[in-house]
Amino acid sequence: MRETYAAPLPGMNLGEMSGKLIVIEGTDGVGRSTQIRMLRPWLEQQGRAVLDTAIKRSELAGKGIQQAKEGHTLGRITLSLFYATDFADRLEHEIVPALRAGFVVLTDRYIYSLMARAIVRGADPRWIRNAYGFALKPDATFYLRIGVDDLIPRVVFSRGFDYWESGMDIHPSEDMYDSFRKYQTELLTEFERLAKEYSFEVIDATPDPRTVFEHLRAGVARVLSGEPREPLFSVSAPVPDPEIAPKKVLEMPGPAKSAGPPGEEAAPSVHPLARAAEGDAKK
Repeated sequence: MRETYAAPLPGMNLGEMSGKLIVIEGTDGVGRSTQIRMLRPWLEQQGRAVLDTAIKRSELAGKGIQQAKEGHTLGRITLSLFYATDFADRLEHEIVPALRAGFVVLTDRYIYSLMARAIVRGADPRWIRNAYGFALKPDATFYLRIGVDDLIPRVVFSRGFDYWESGMDIHPSEDMYDSFRKYQTELLTEFERLAKEYSFEVIDATPDPRTVFEHLRAGVARVLSGEPREPLFSVSAPVPDPEIAPKKVLEMPGPAKSAGPPGEEAAPSVHPLARAAEGDAKK
């Protein structure tokens, strides 16, 4: 029988969920969406039914969150409750039905990102954990770990800095670079705490997307085959910055080639750092 972290949603039957709930976690721009786009066809080629979901996709609250964030006026508690509503709606109407039907559910971020964001913004850790106590415990949570110095080029070479991802609502500054660096450093520190508390399986996200995918695929295959859970490999935690570093002049690397599906020749594409971050801006 499935378990939740606290009391389940009213009327939710936790029995008969034969599917697997697999979470891909990590900060903005680390490449979660890229990995899910690679995992889904691989799983479907094995004959598995797959549902992929992400924050801000619920029918009830998804569009409302996006519209509210455009005004840059959301308060911290309102923002947290808005995201909790979005998650509860997706849990009840997408995730649980798919698990009952035997699907593999891939979720691009889960309650952990939402808790980390809220805690960095000053929410009481006990309150925010209780707020998400109705969440199902995943079969596995894979955390794509990256340091802030490796993260910044990915964001710069793809979409640039975003108001919310830079923590501009809590770090008022005319310099978005400095705000981004400080906010992401605090966010990554909180992710490290959550990784220990919730026993994430850590994957080094600094290599190219194809290398990351190979490690992730091995972990997912093990979960689906029911093998005993063991760490994929040891990855040292990034050393947090003691203080905000001065601006750096970032140079665009030379062109790279993207790896296609197995059996196909690689074709010229955007730099892999940009591709790894592609799609995360929509989450």
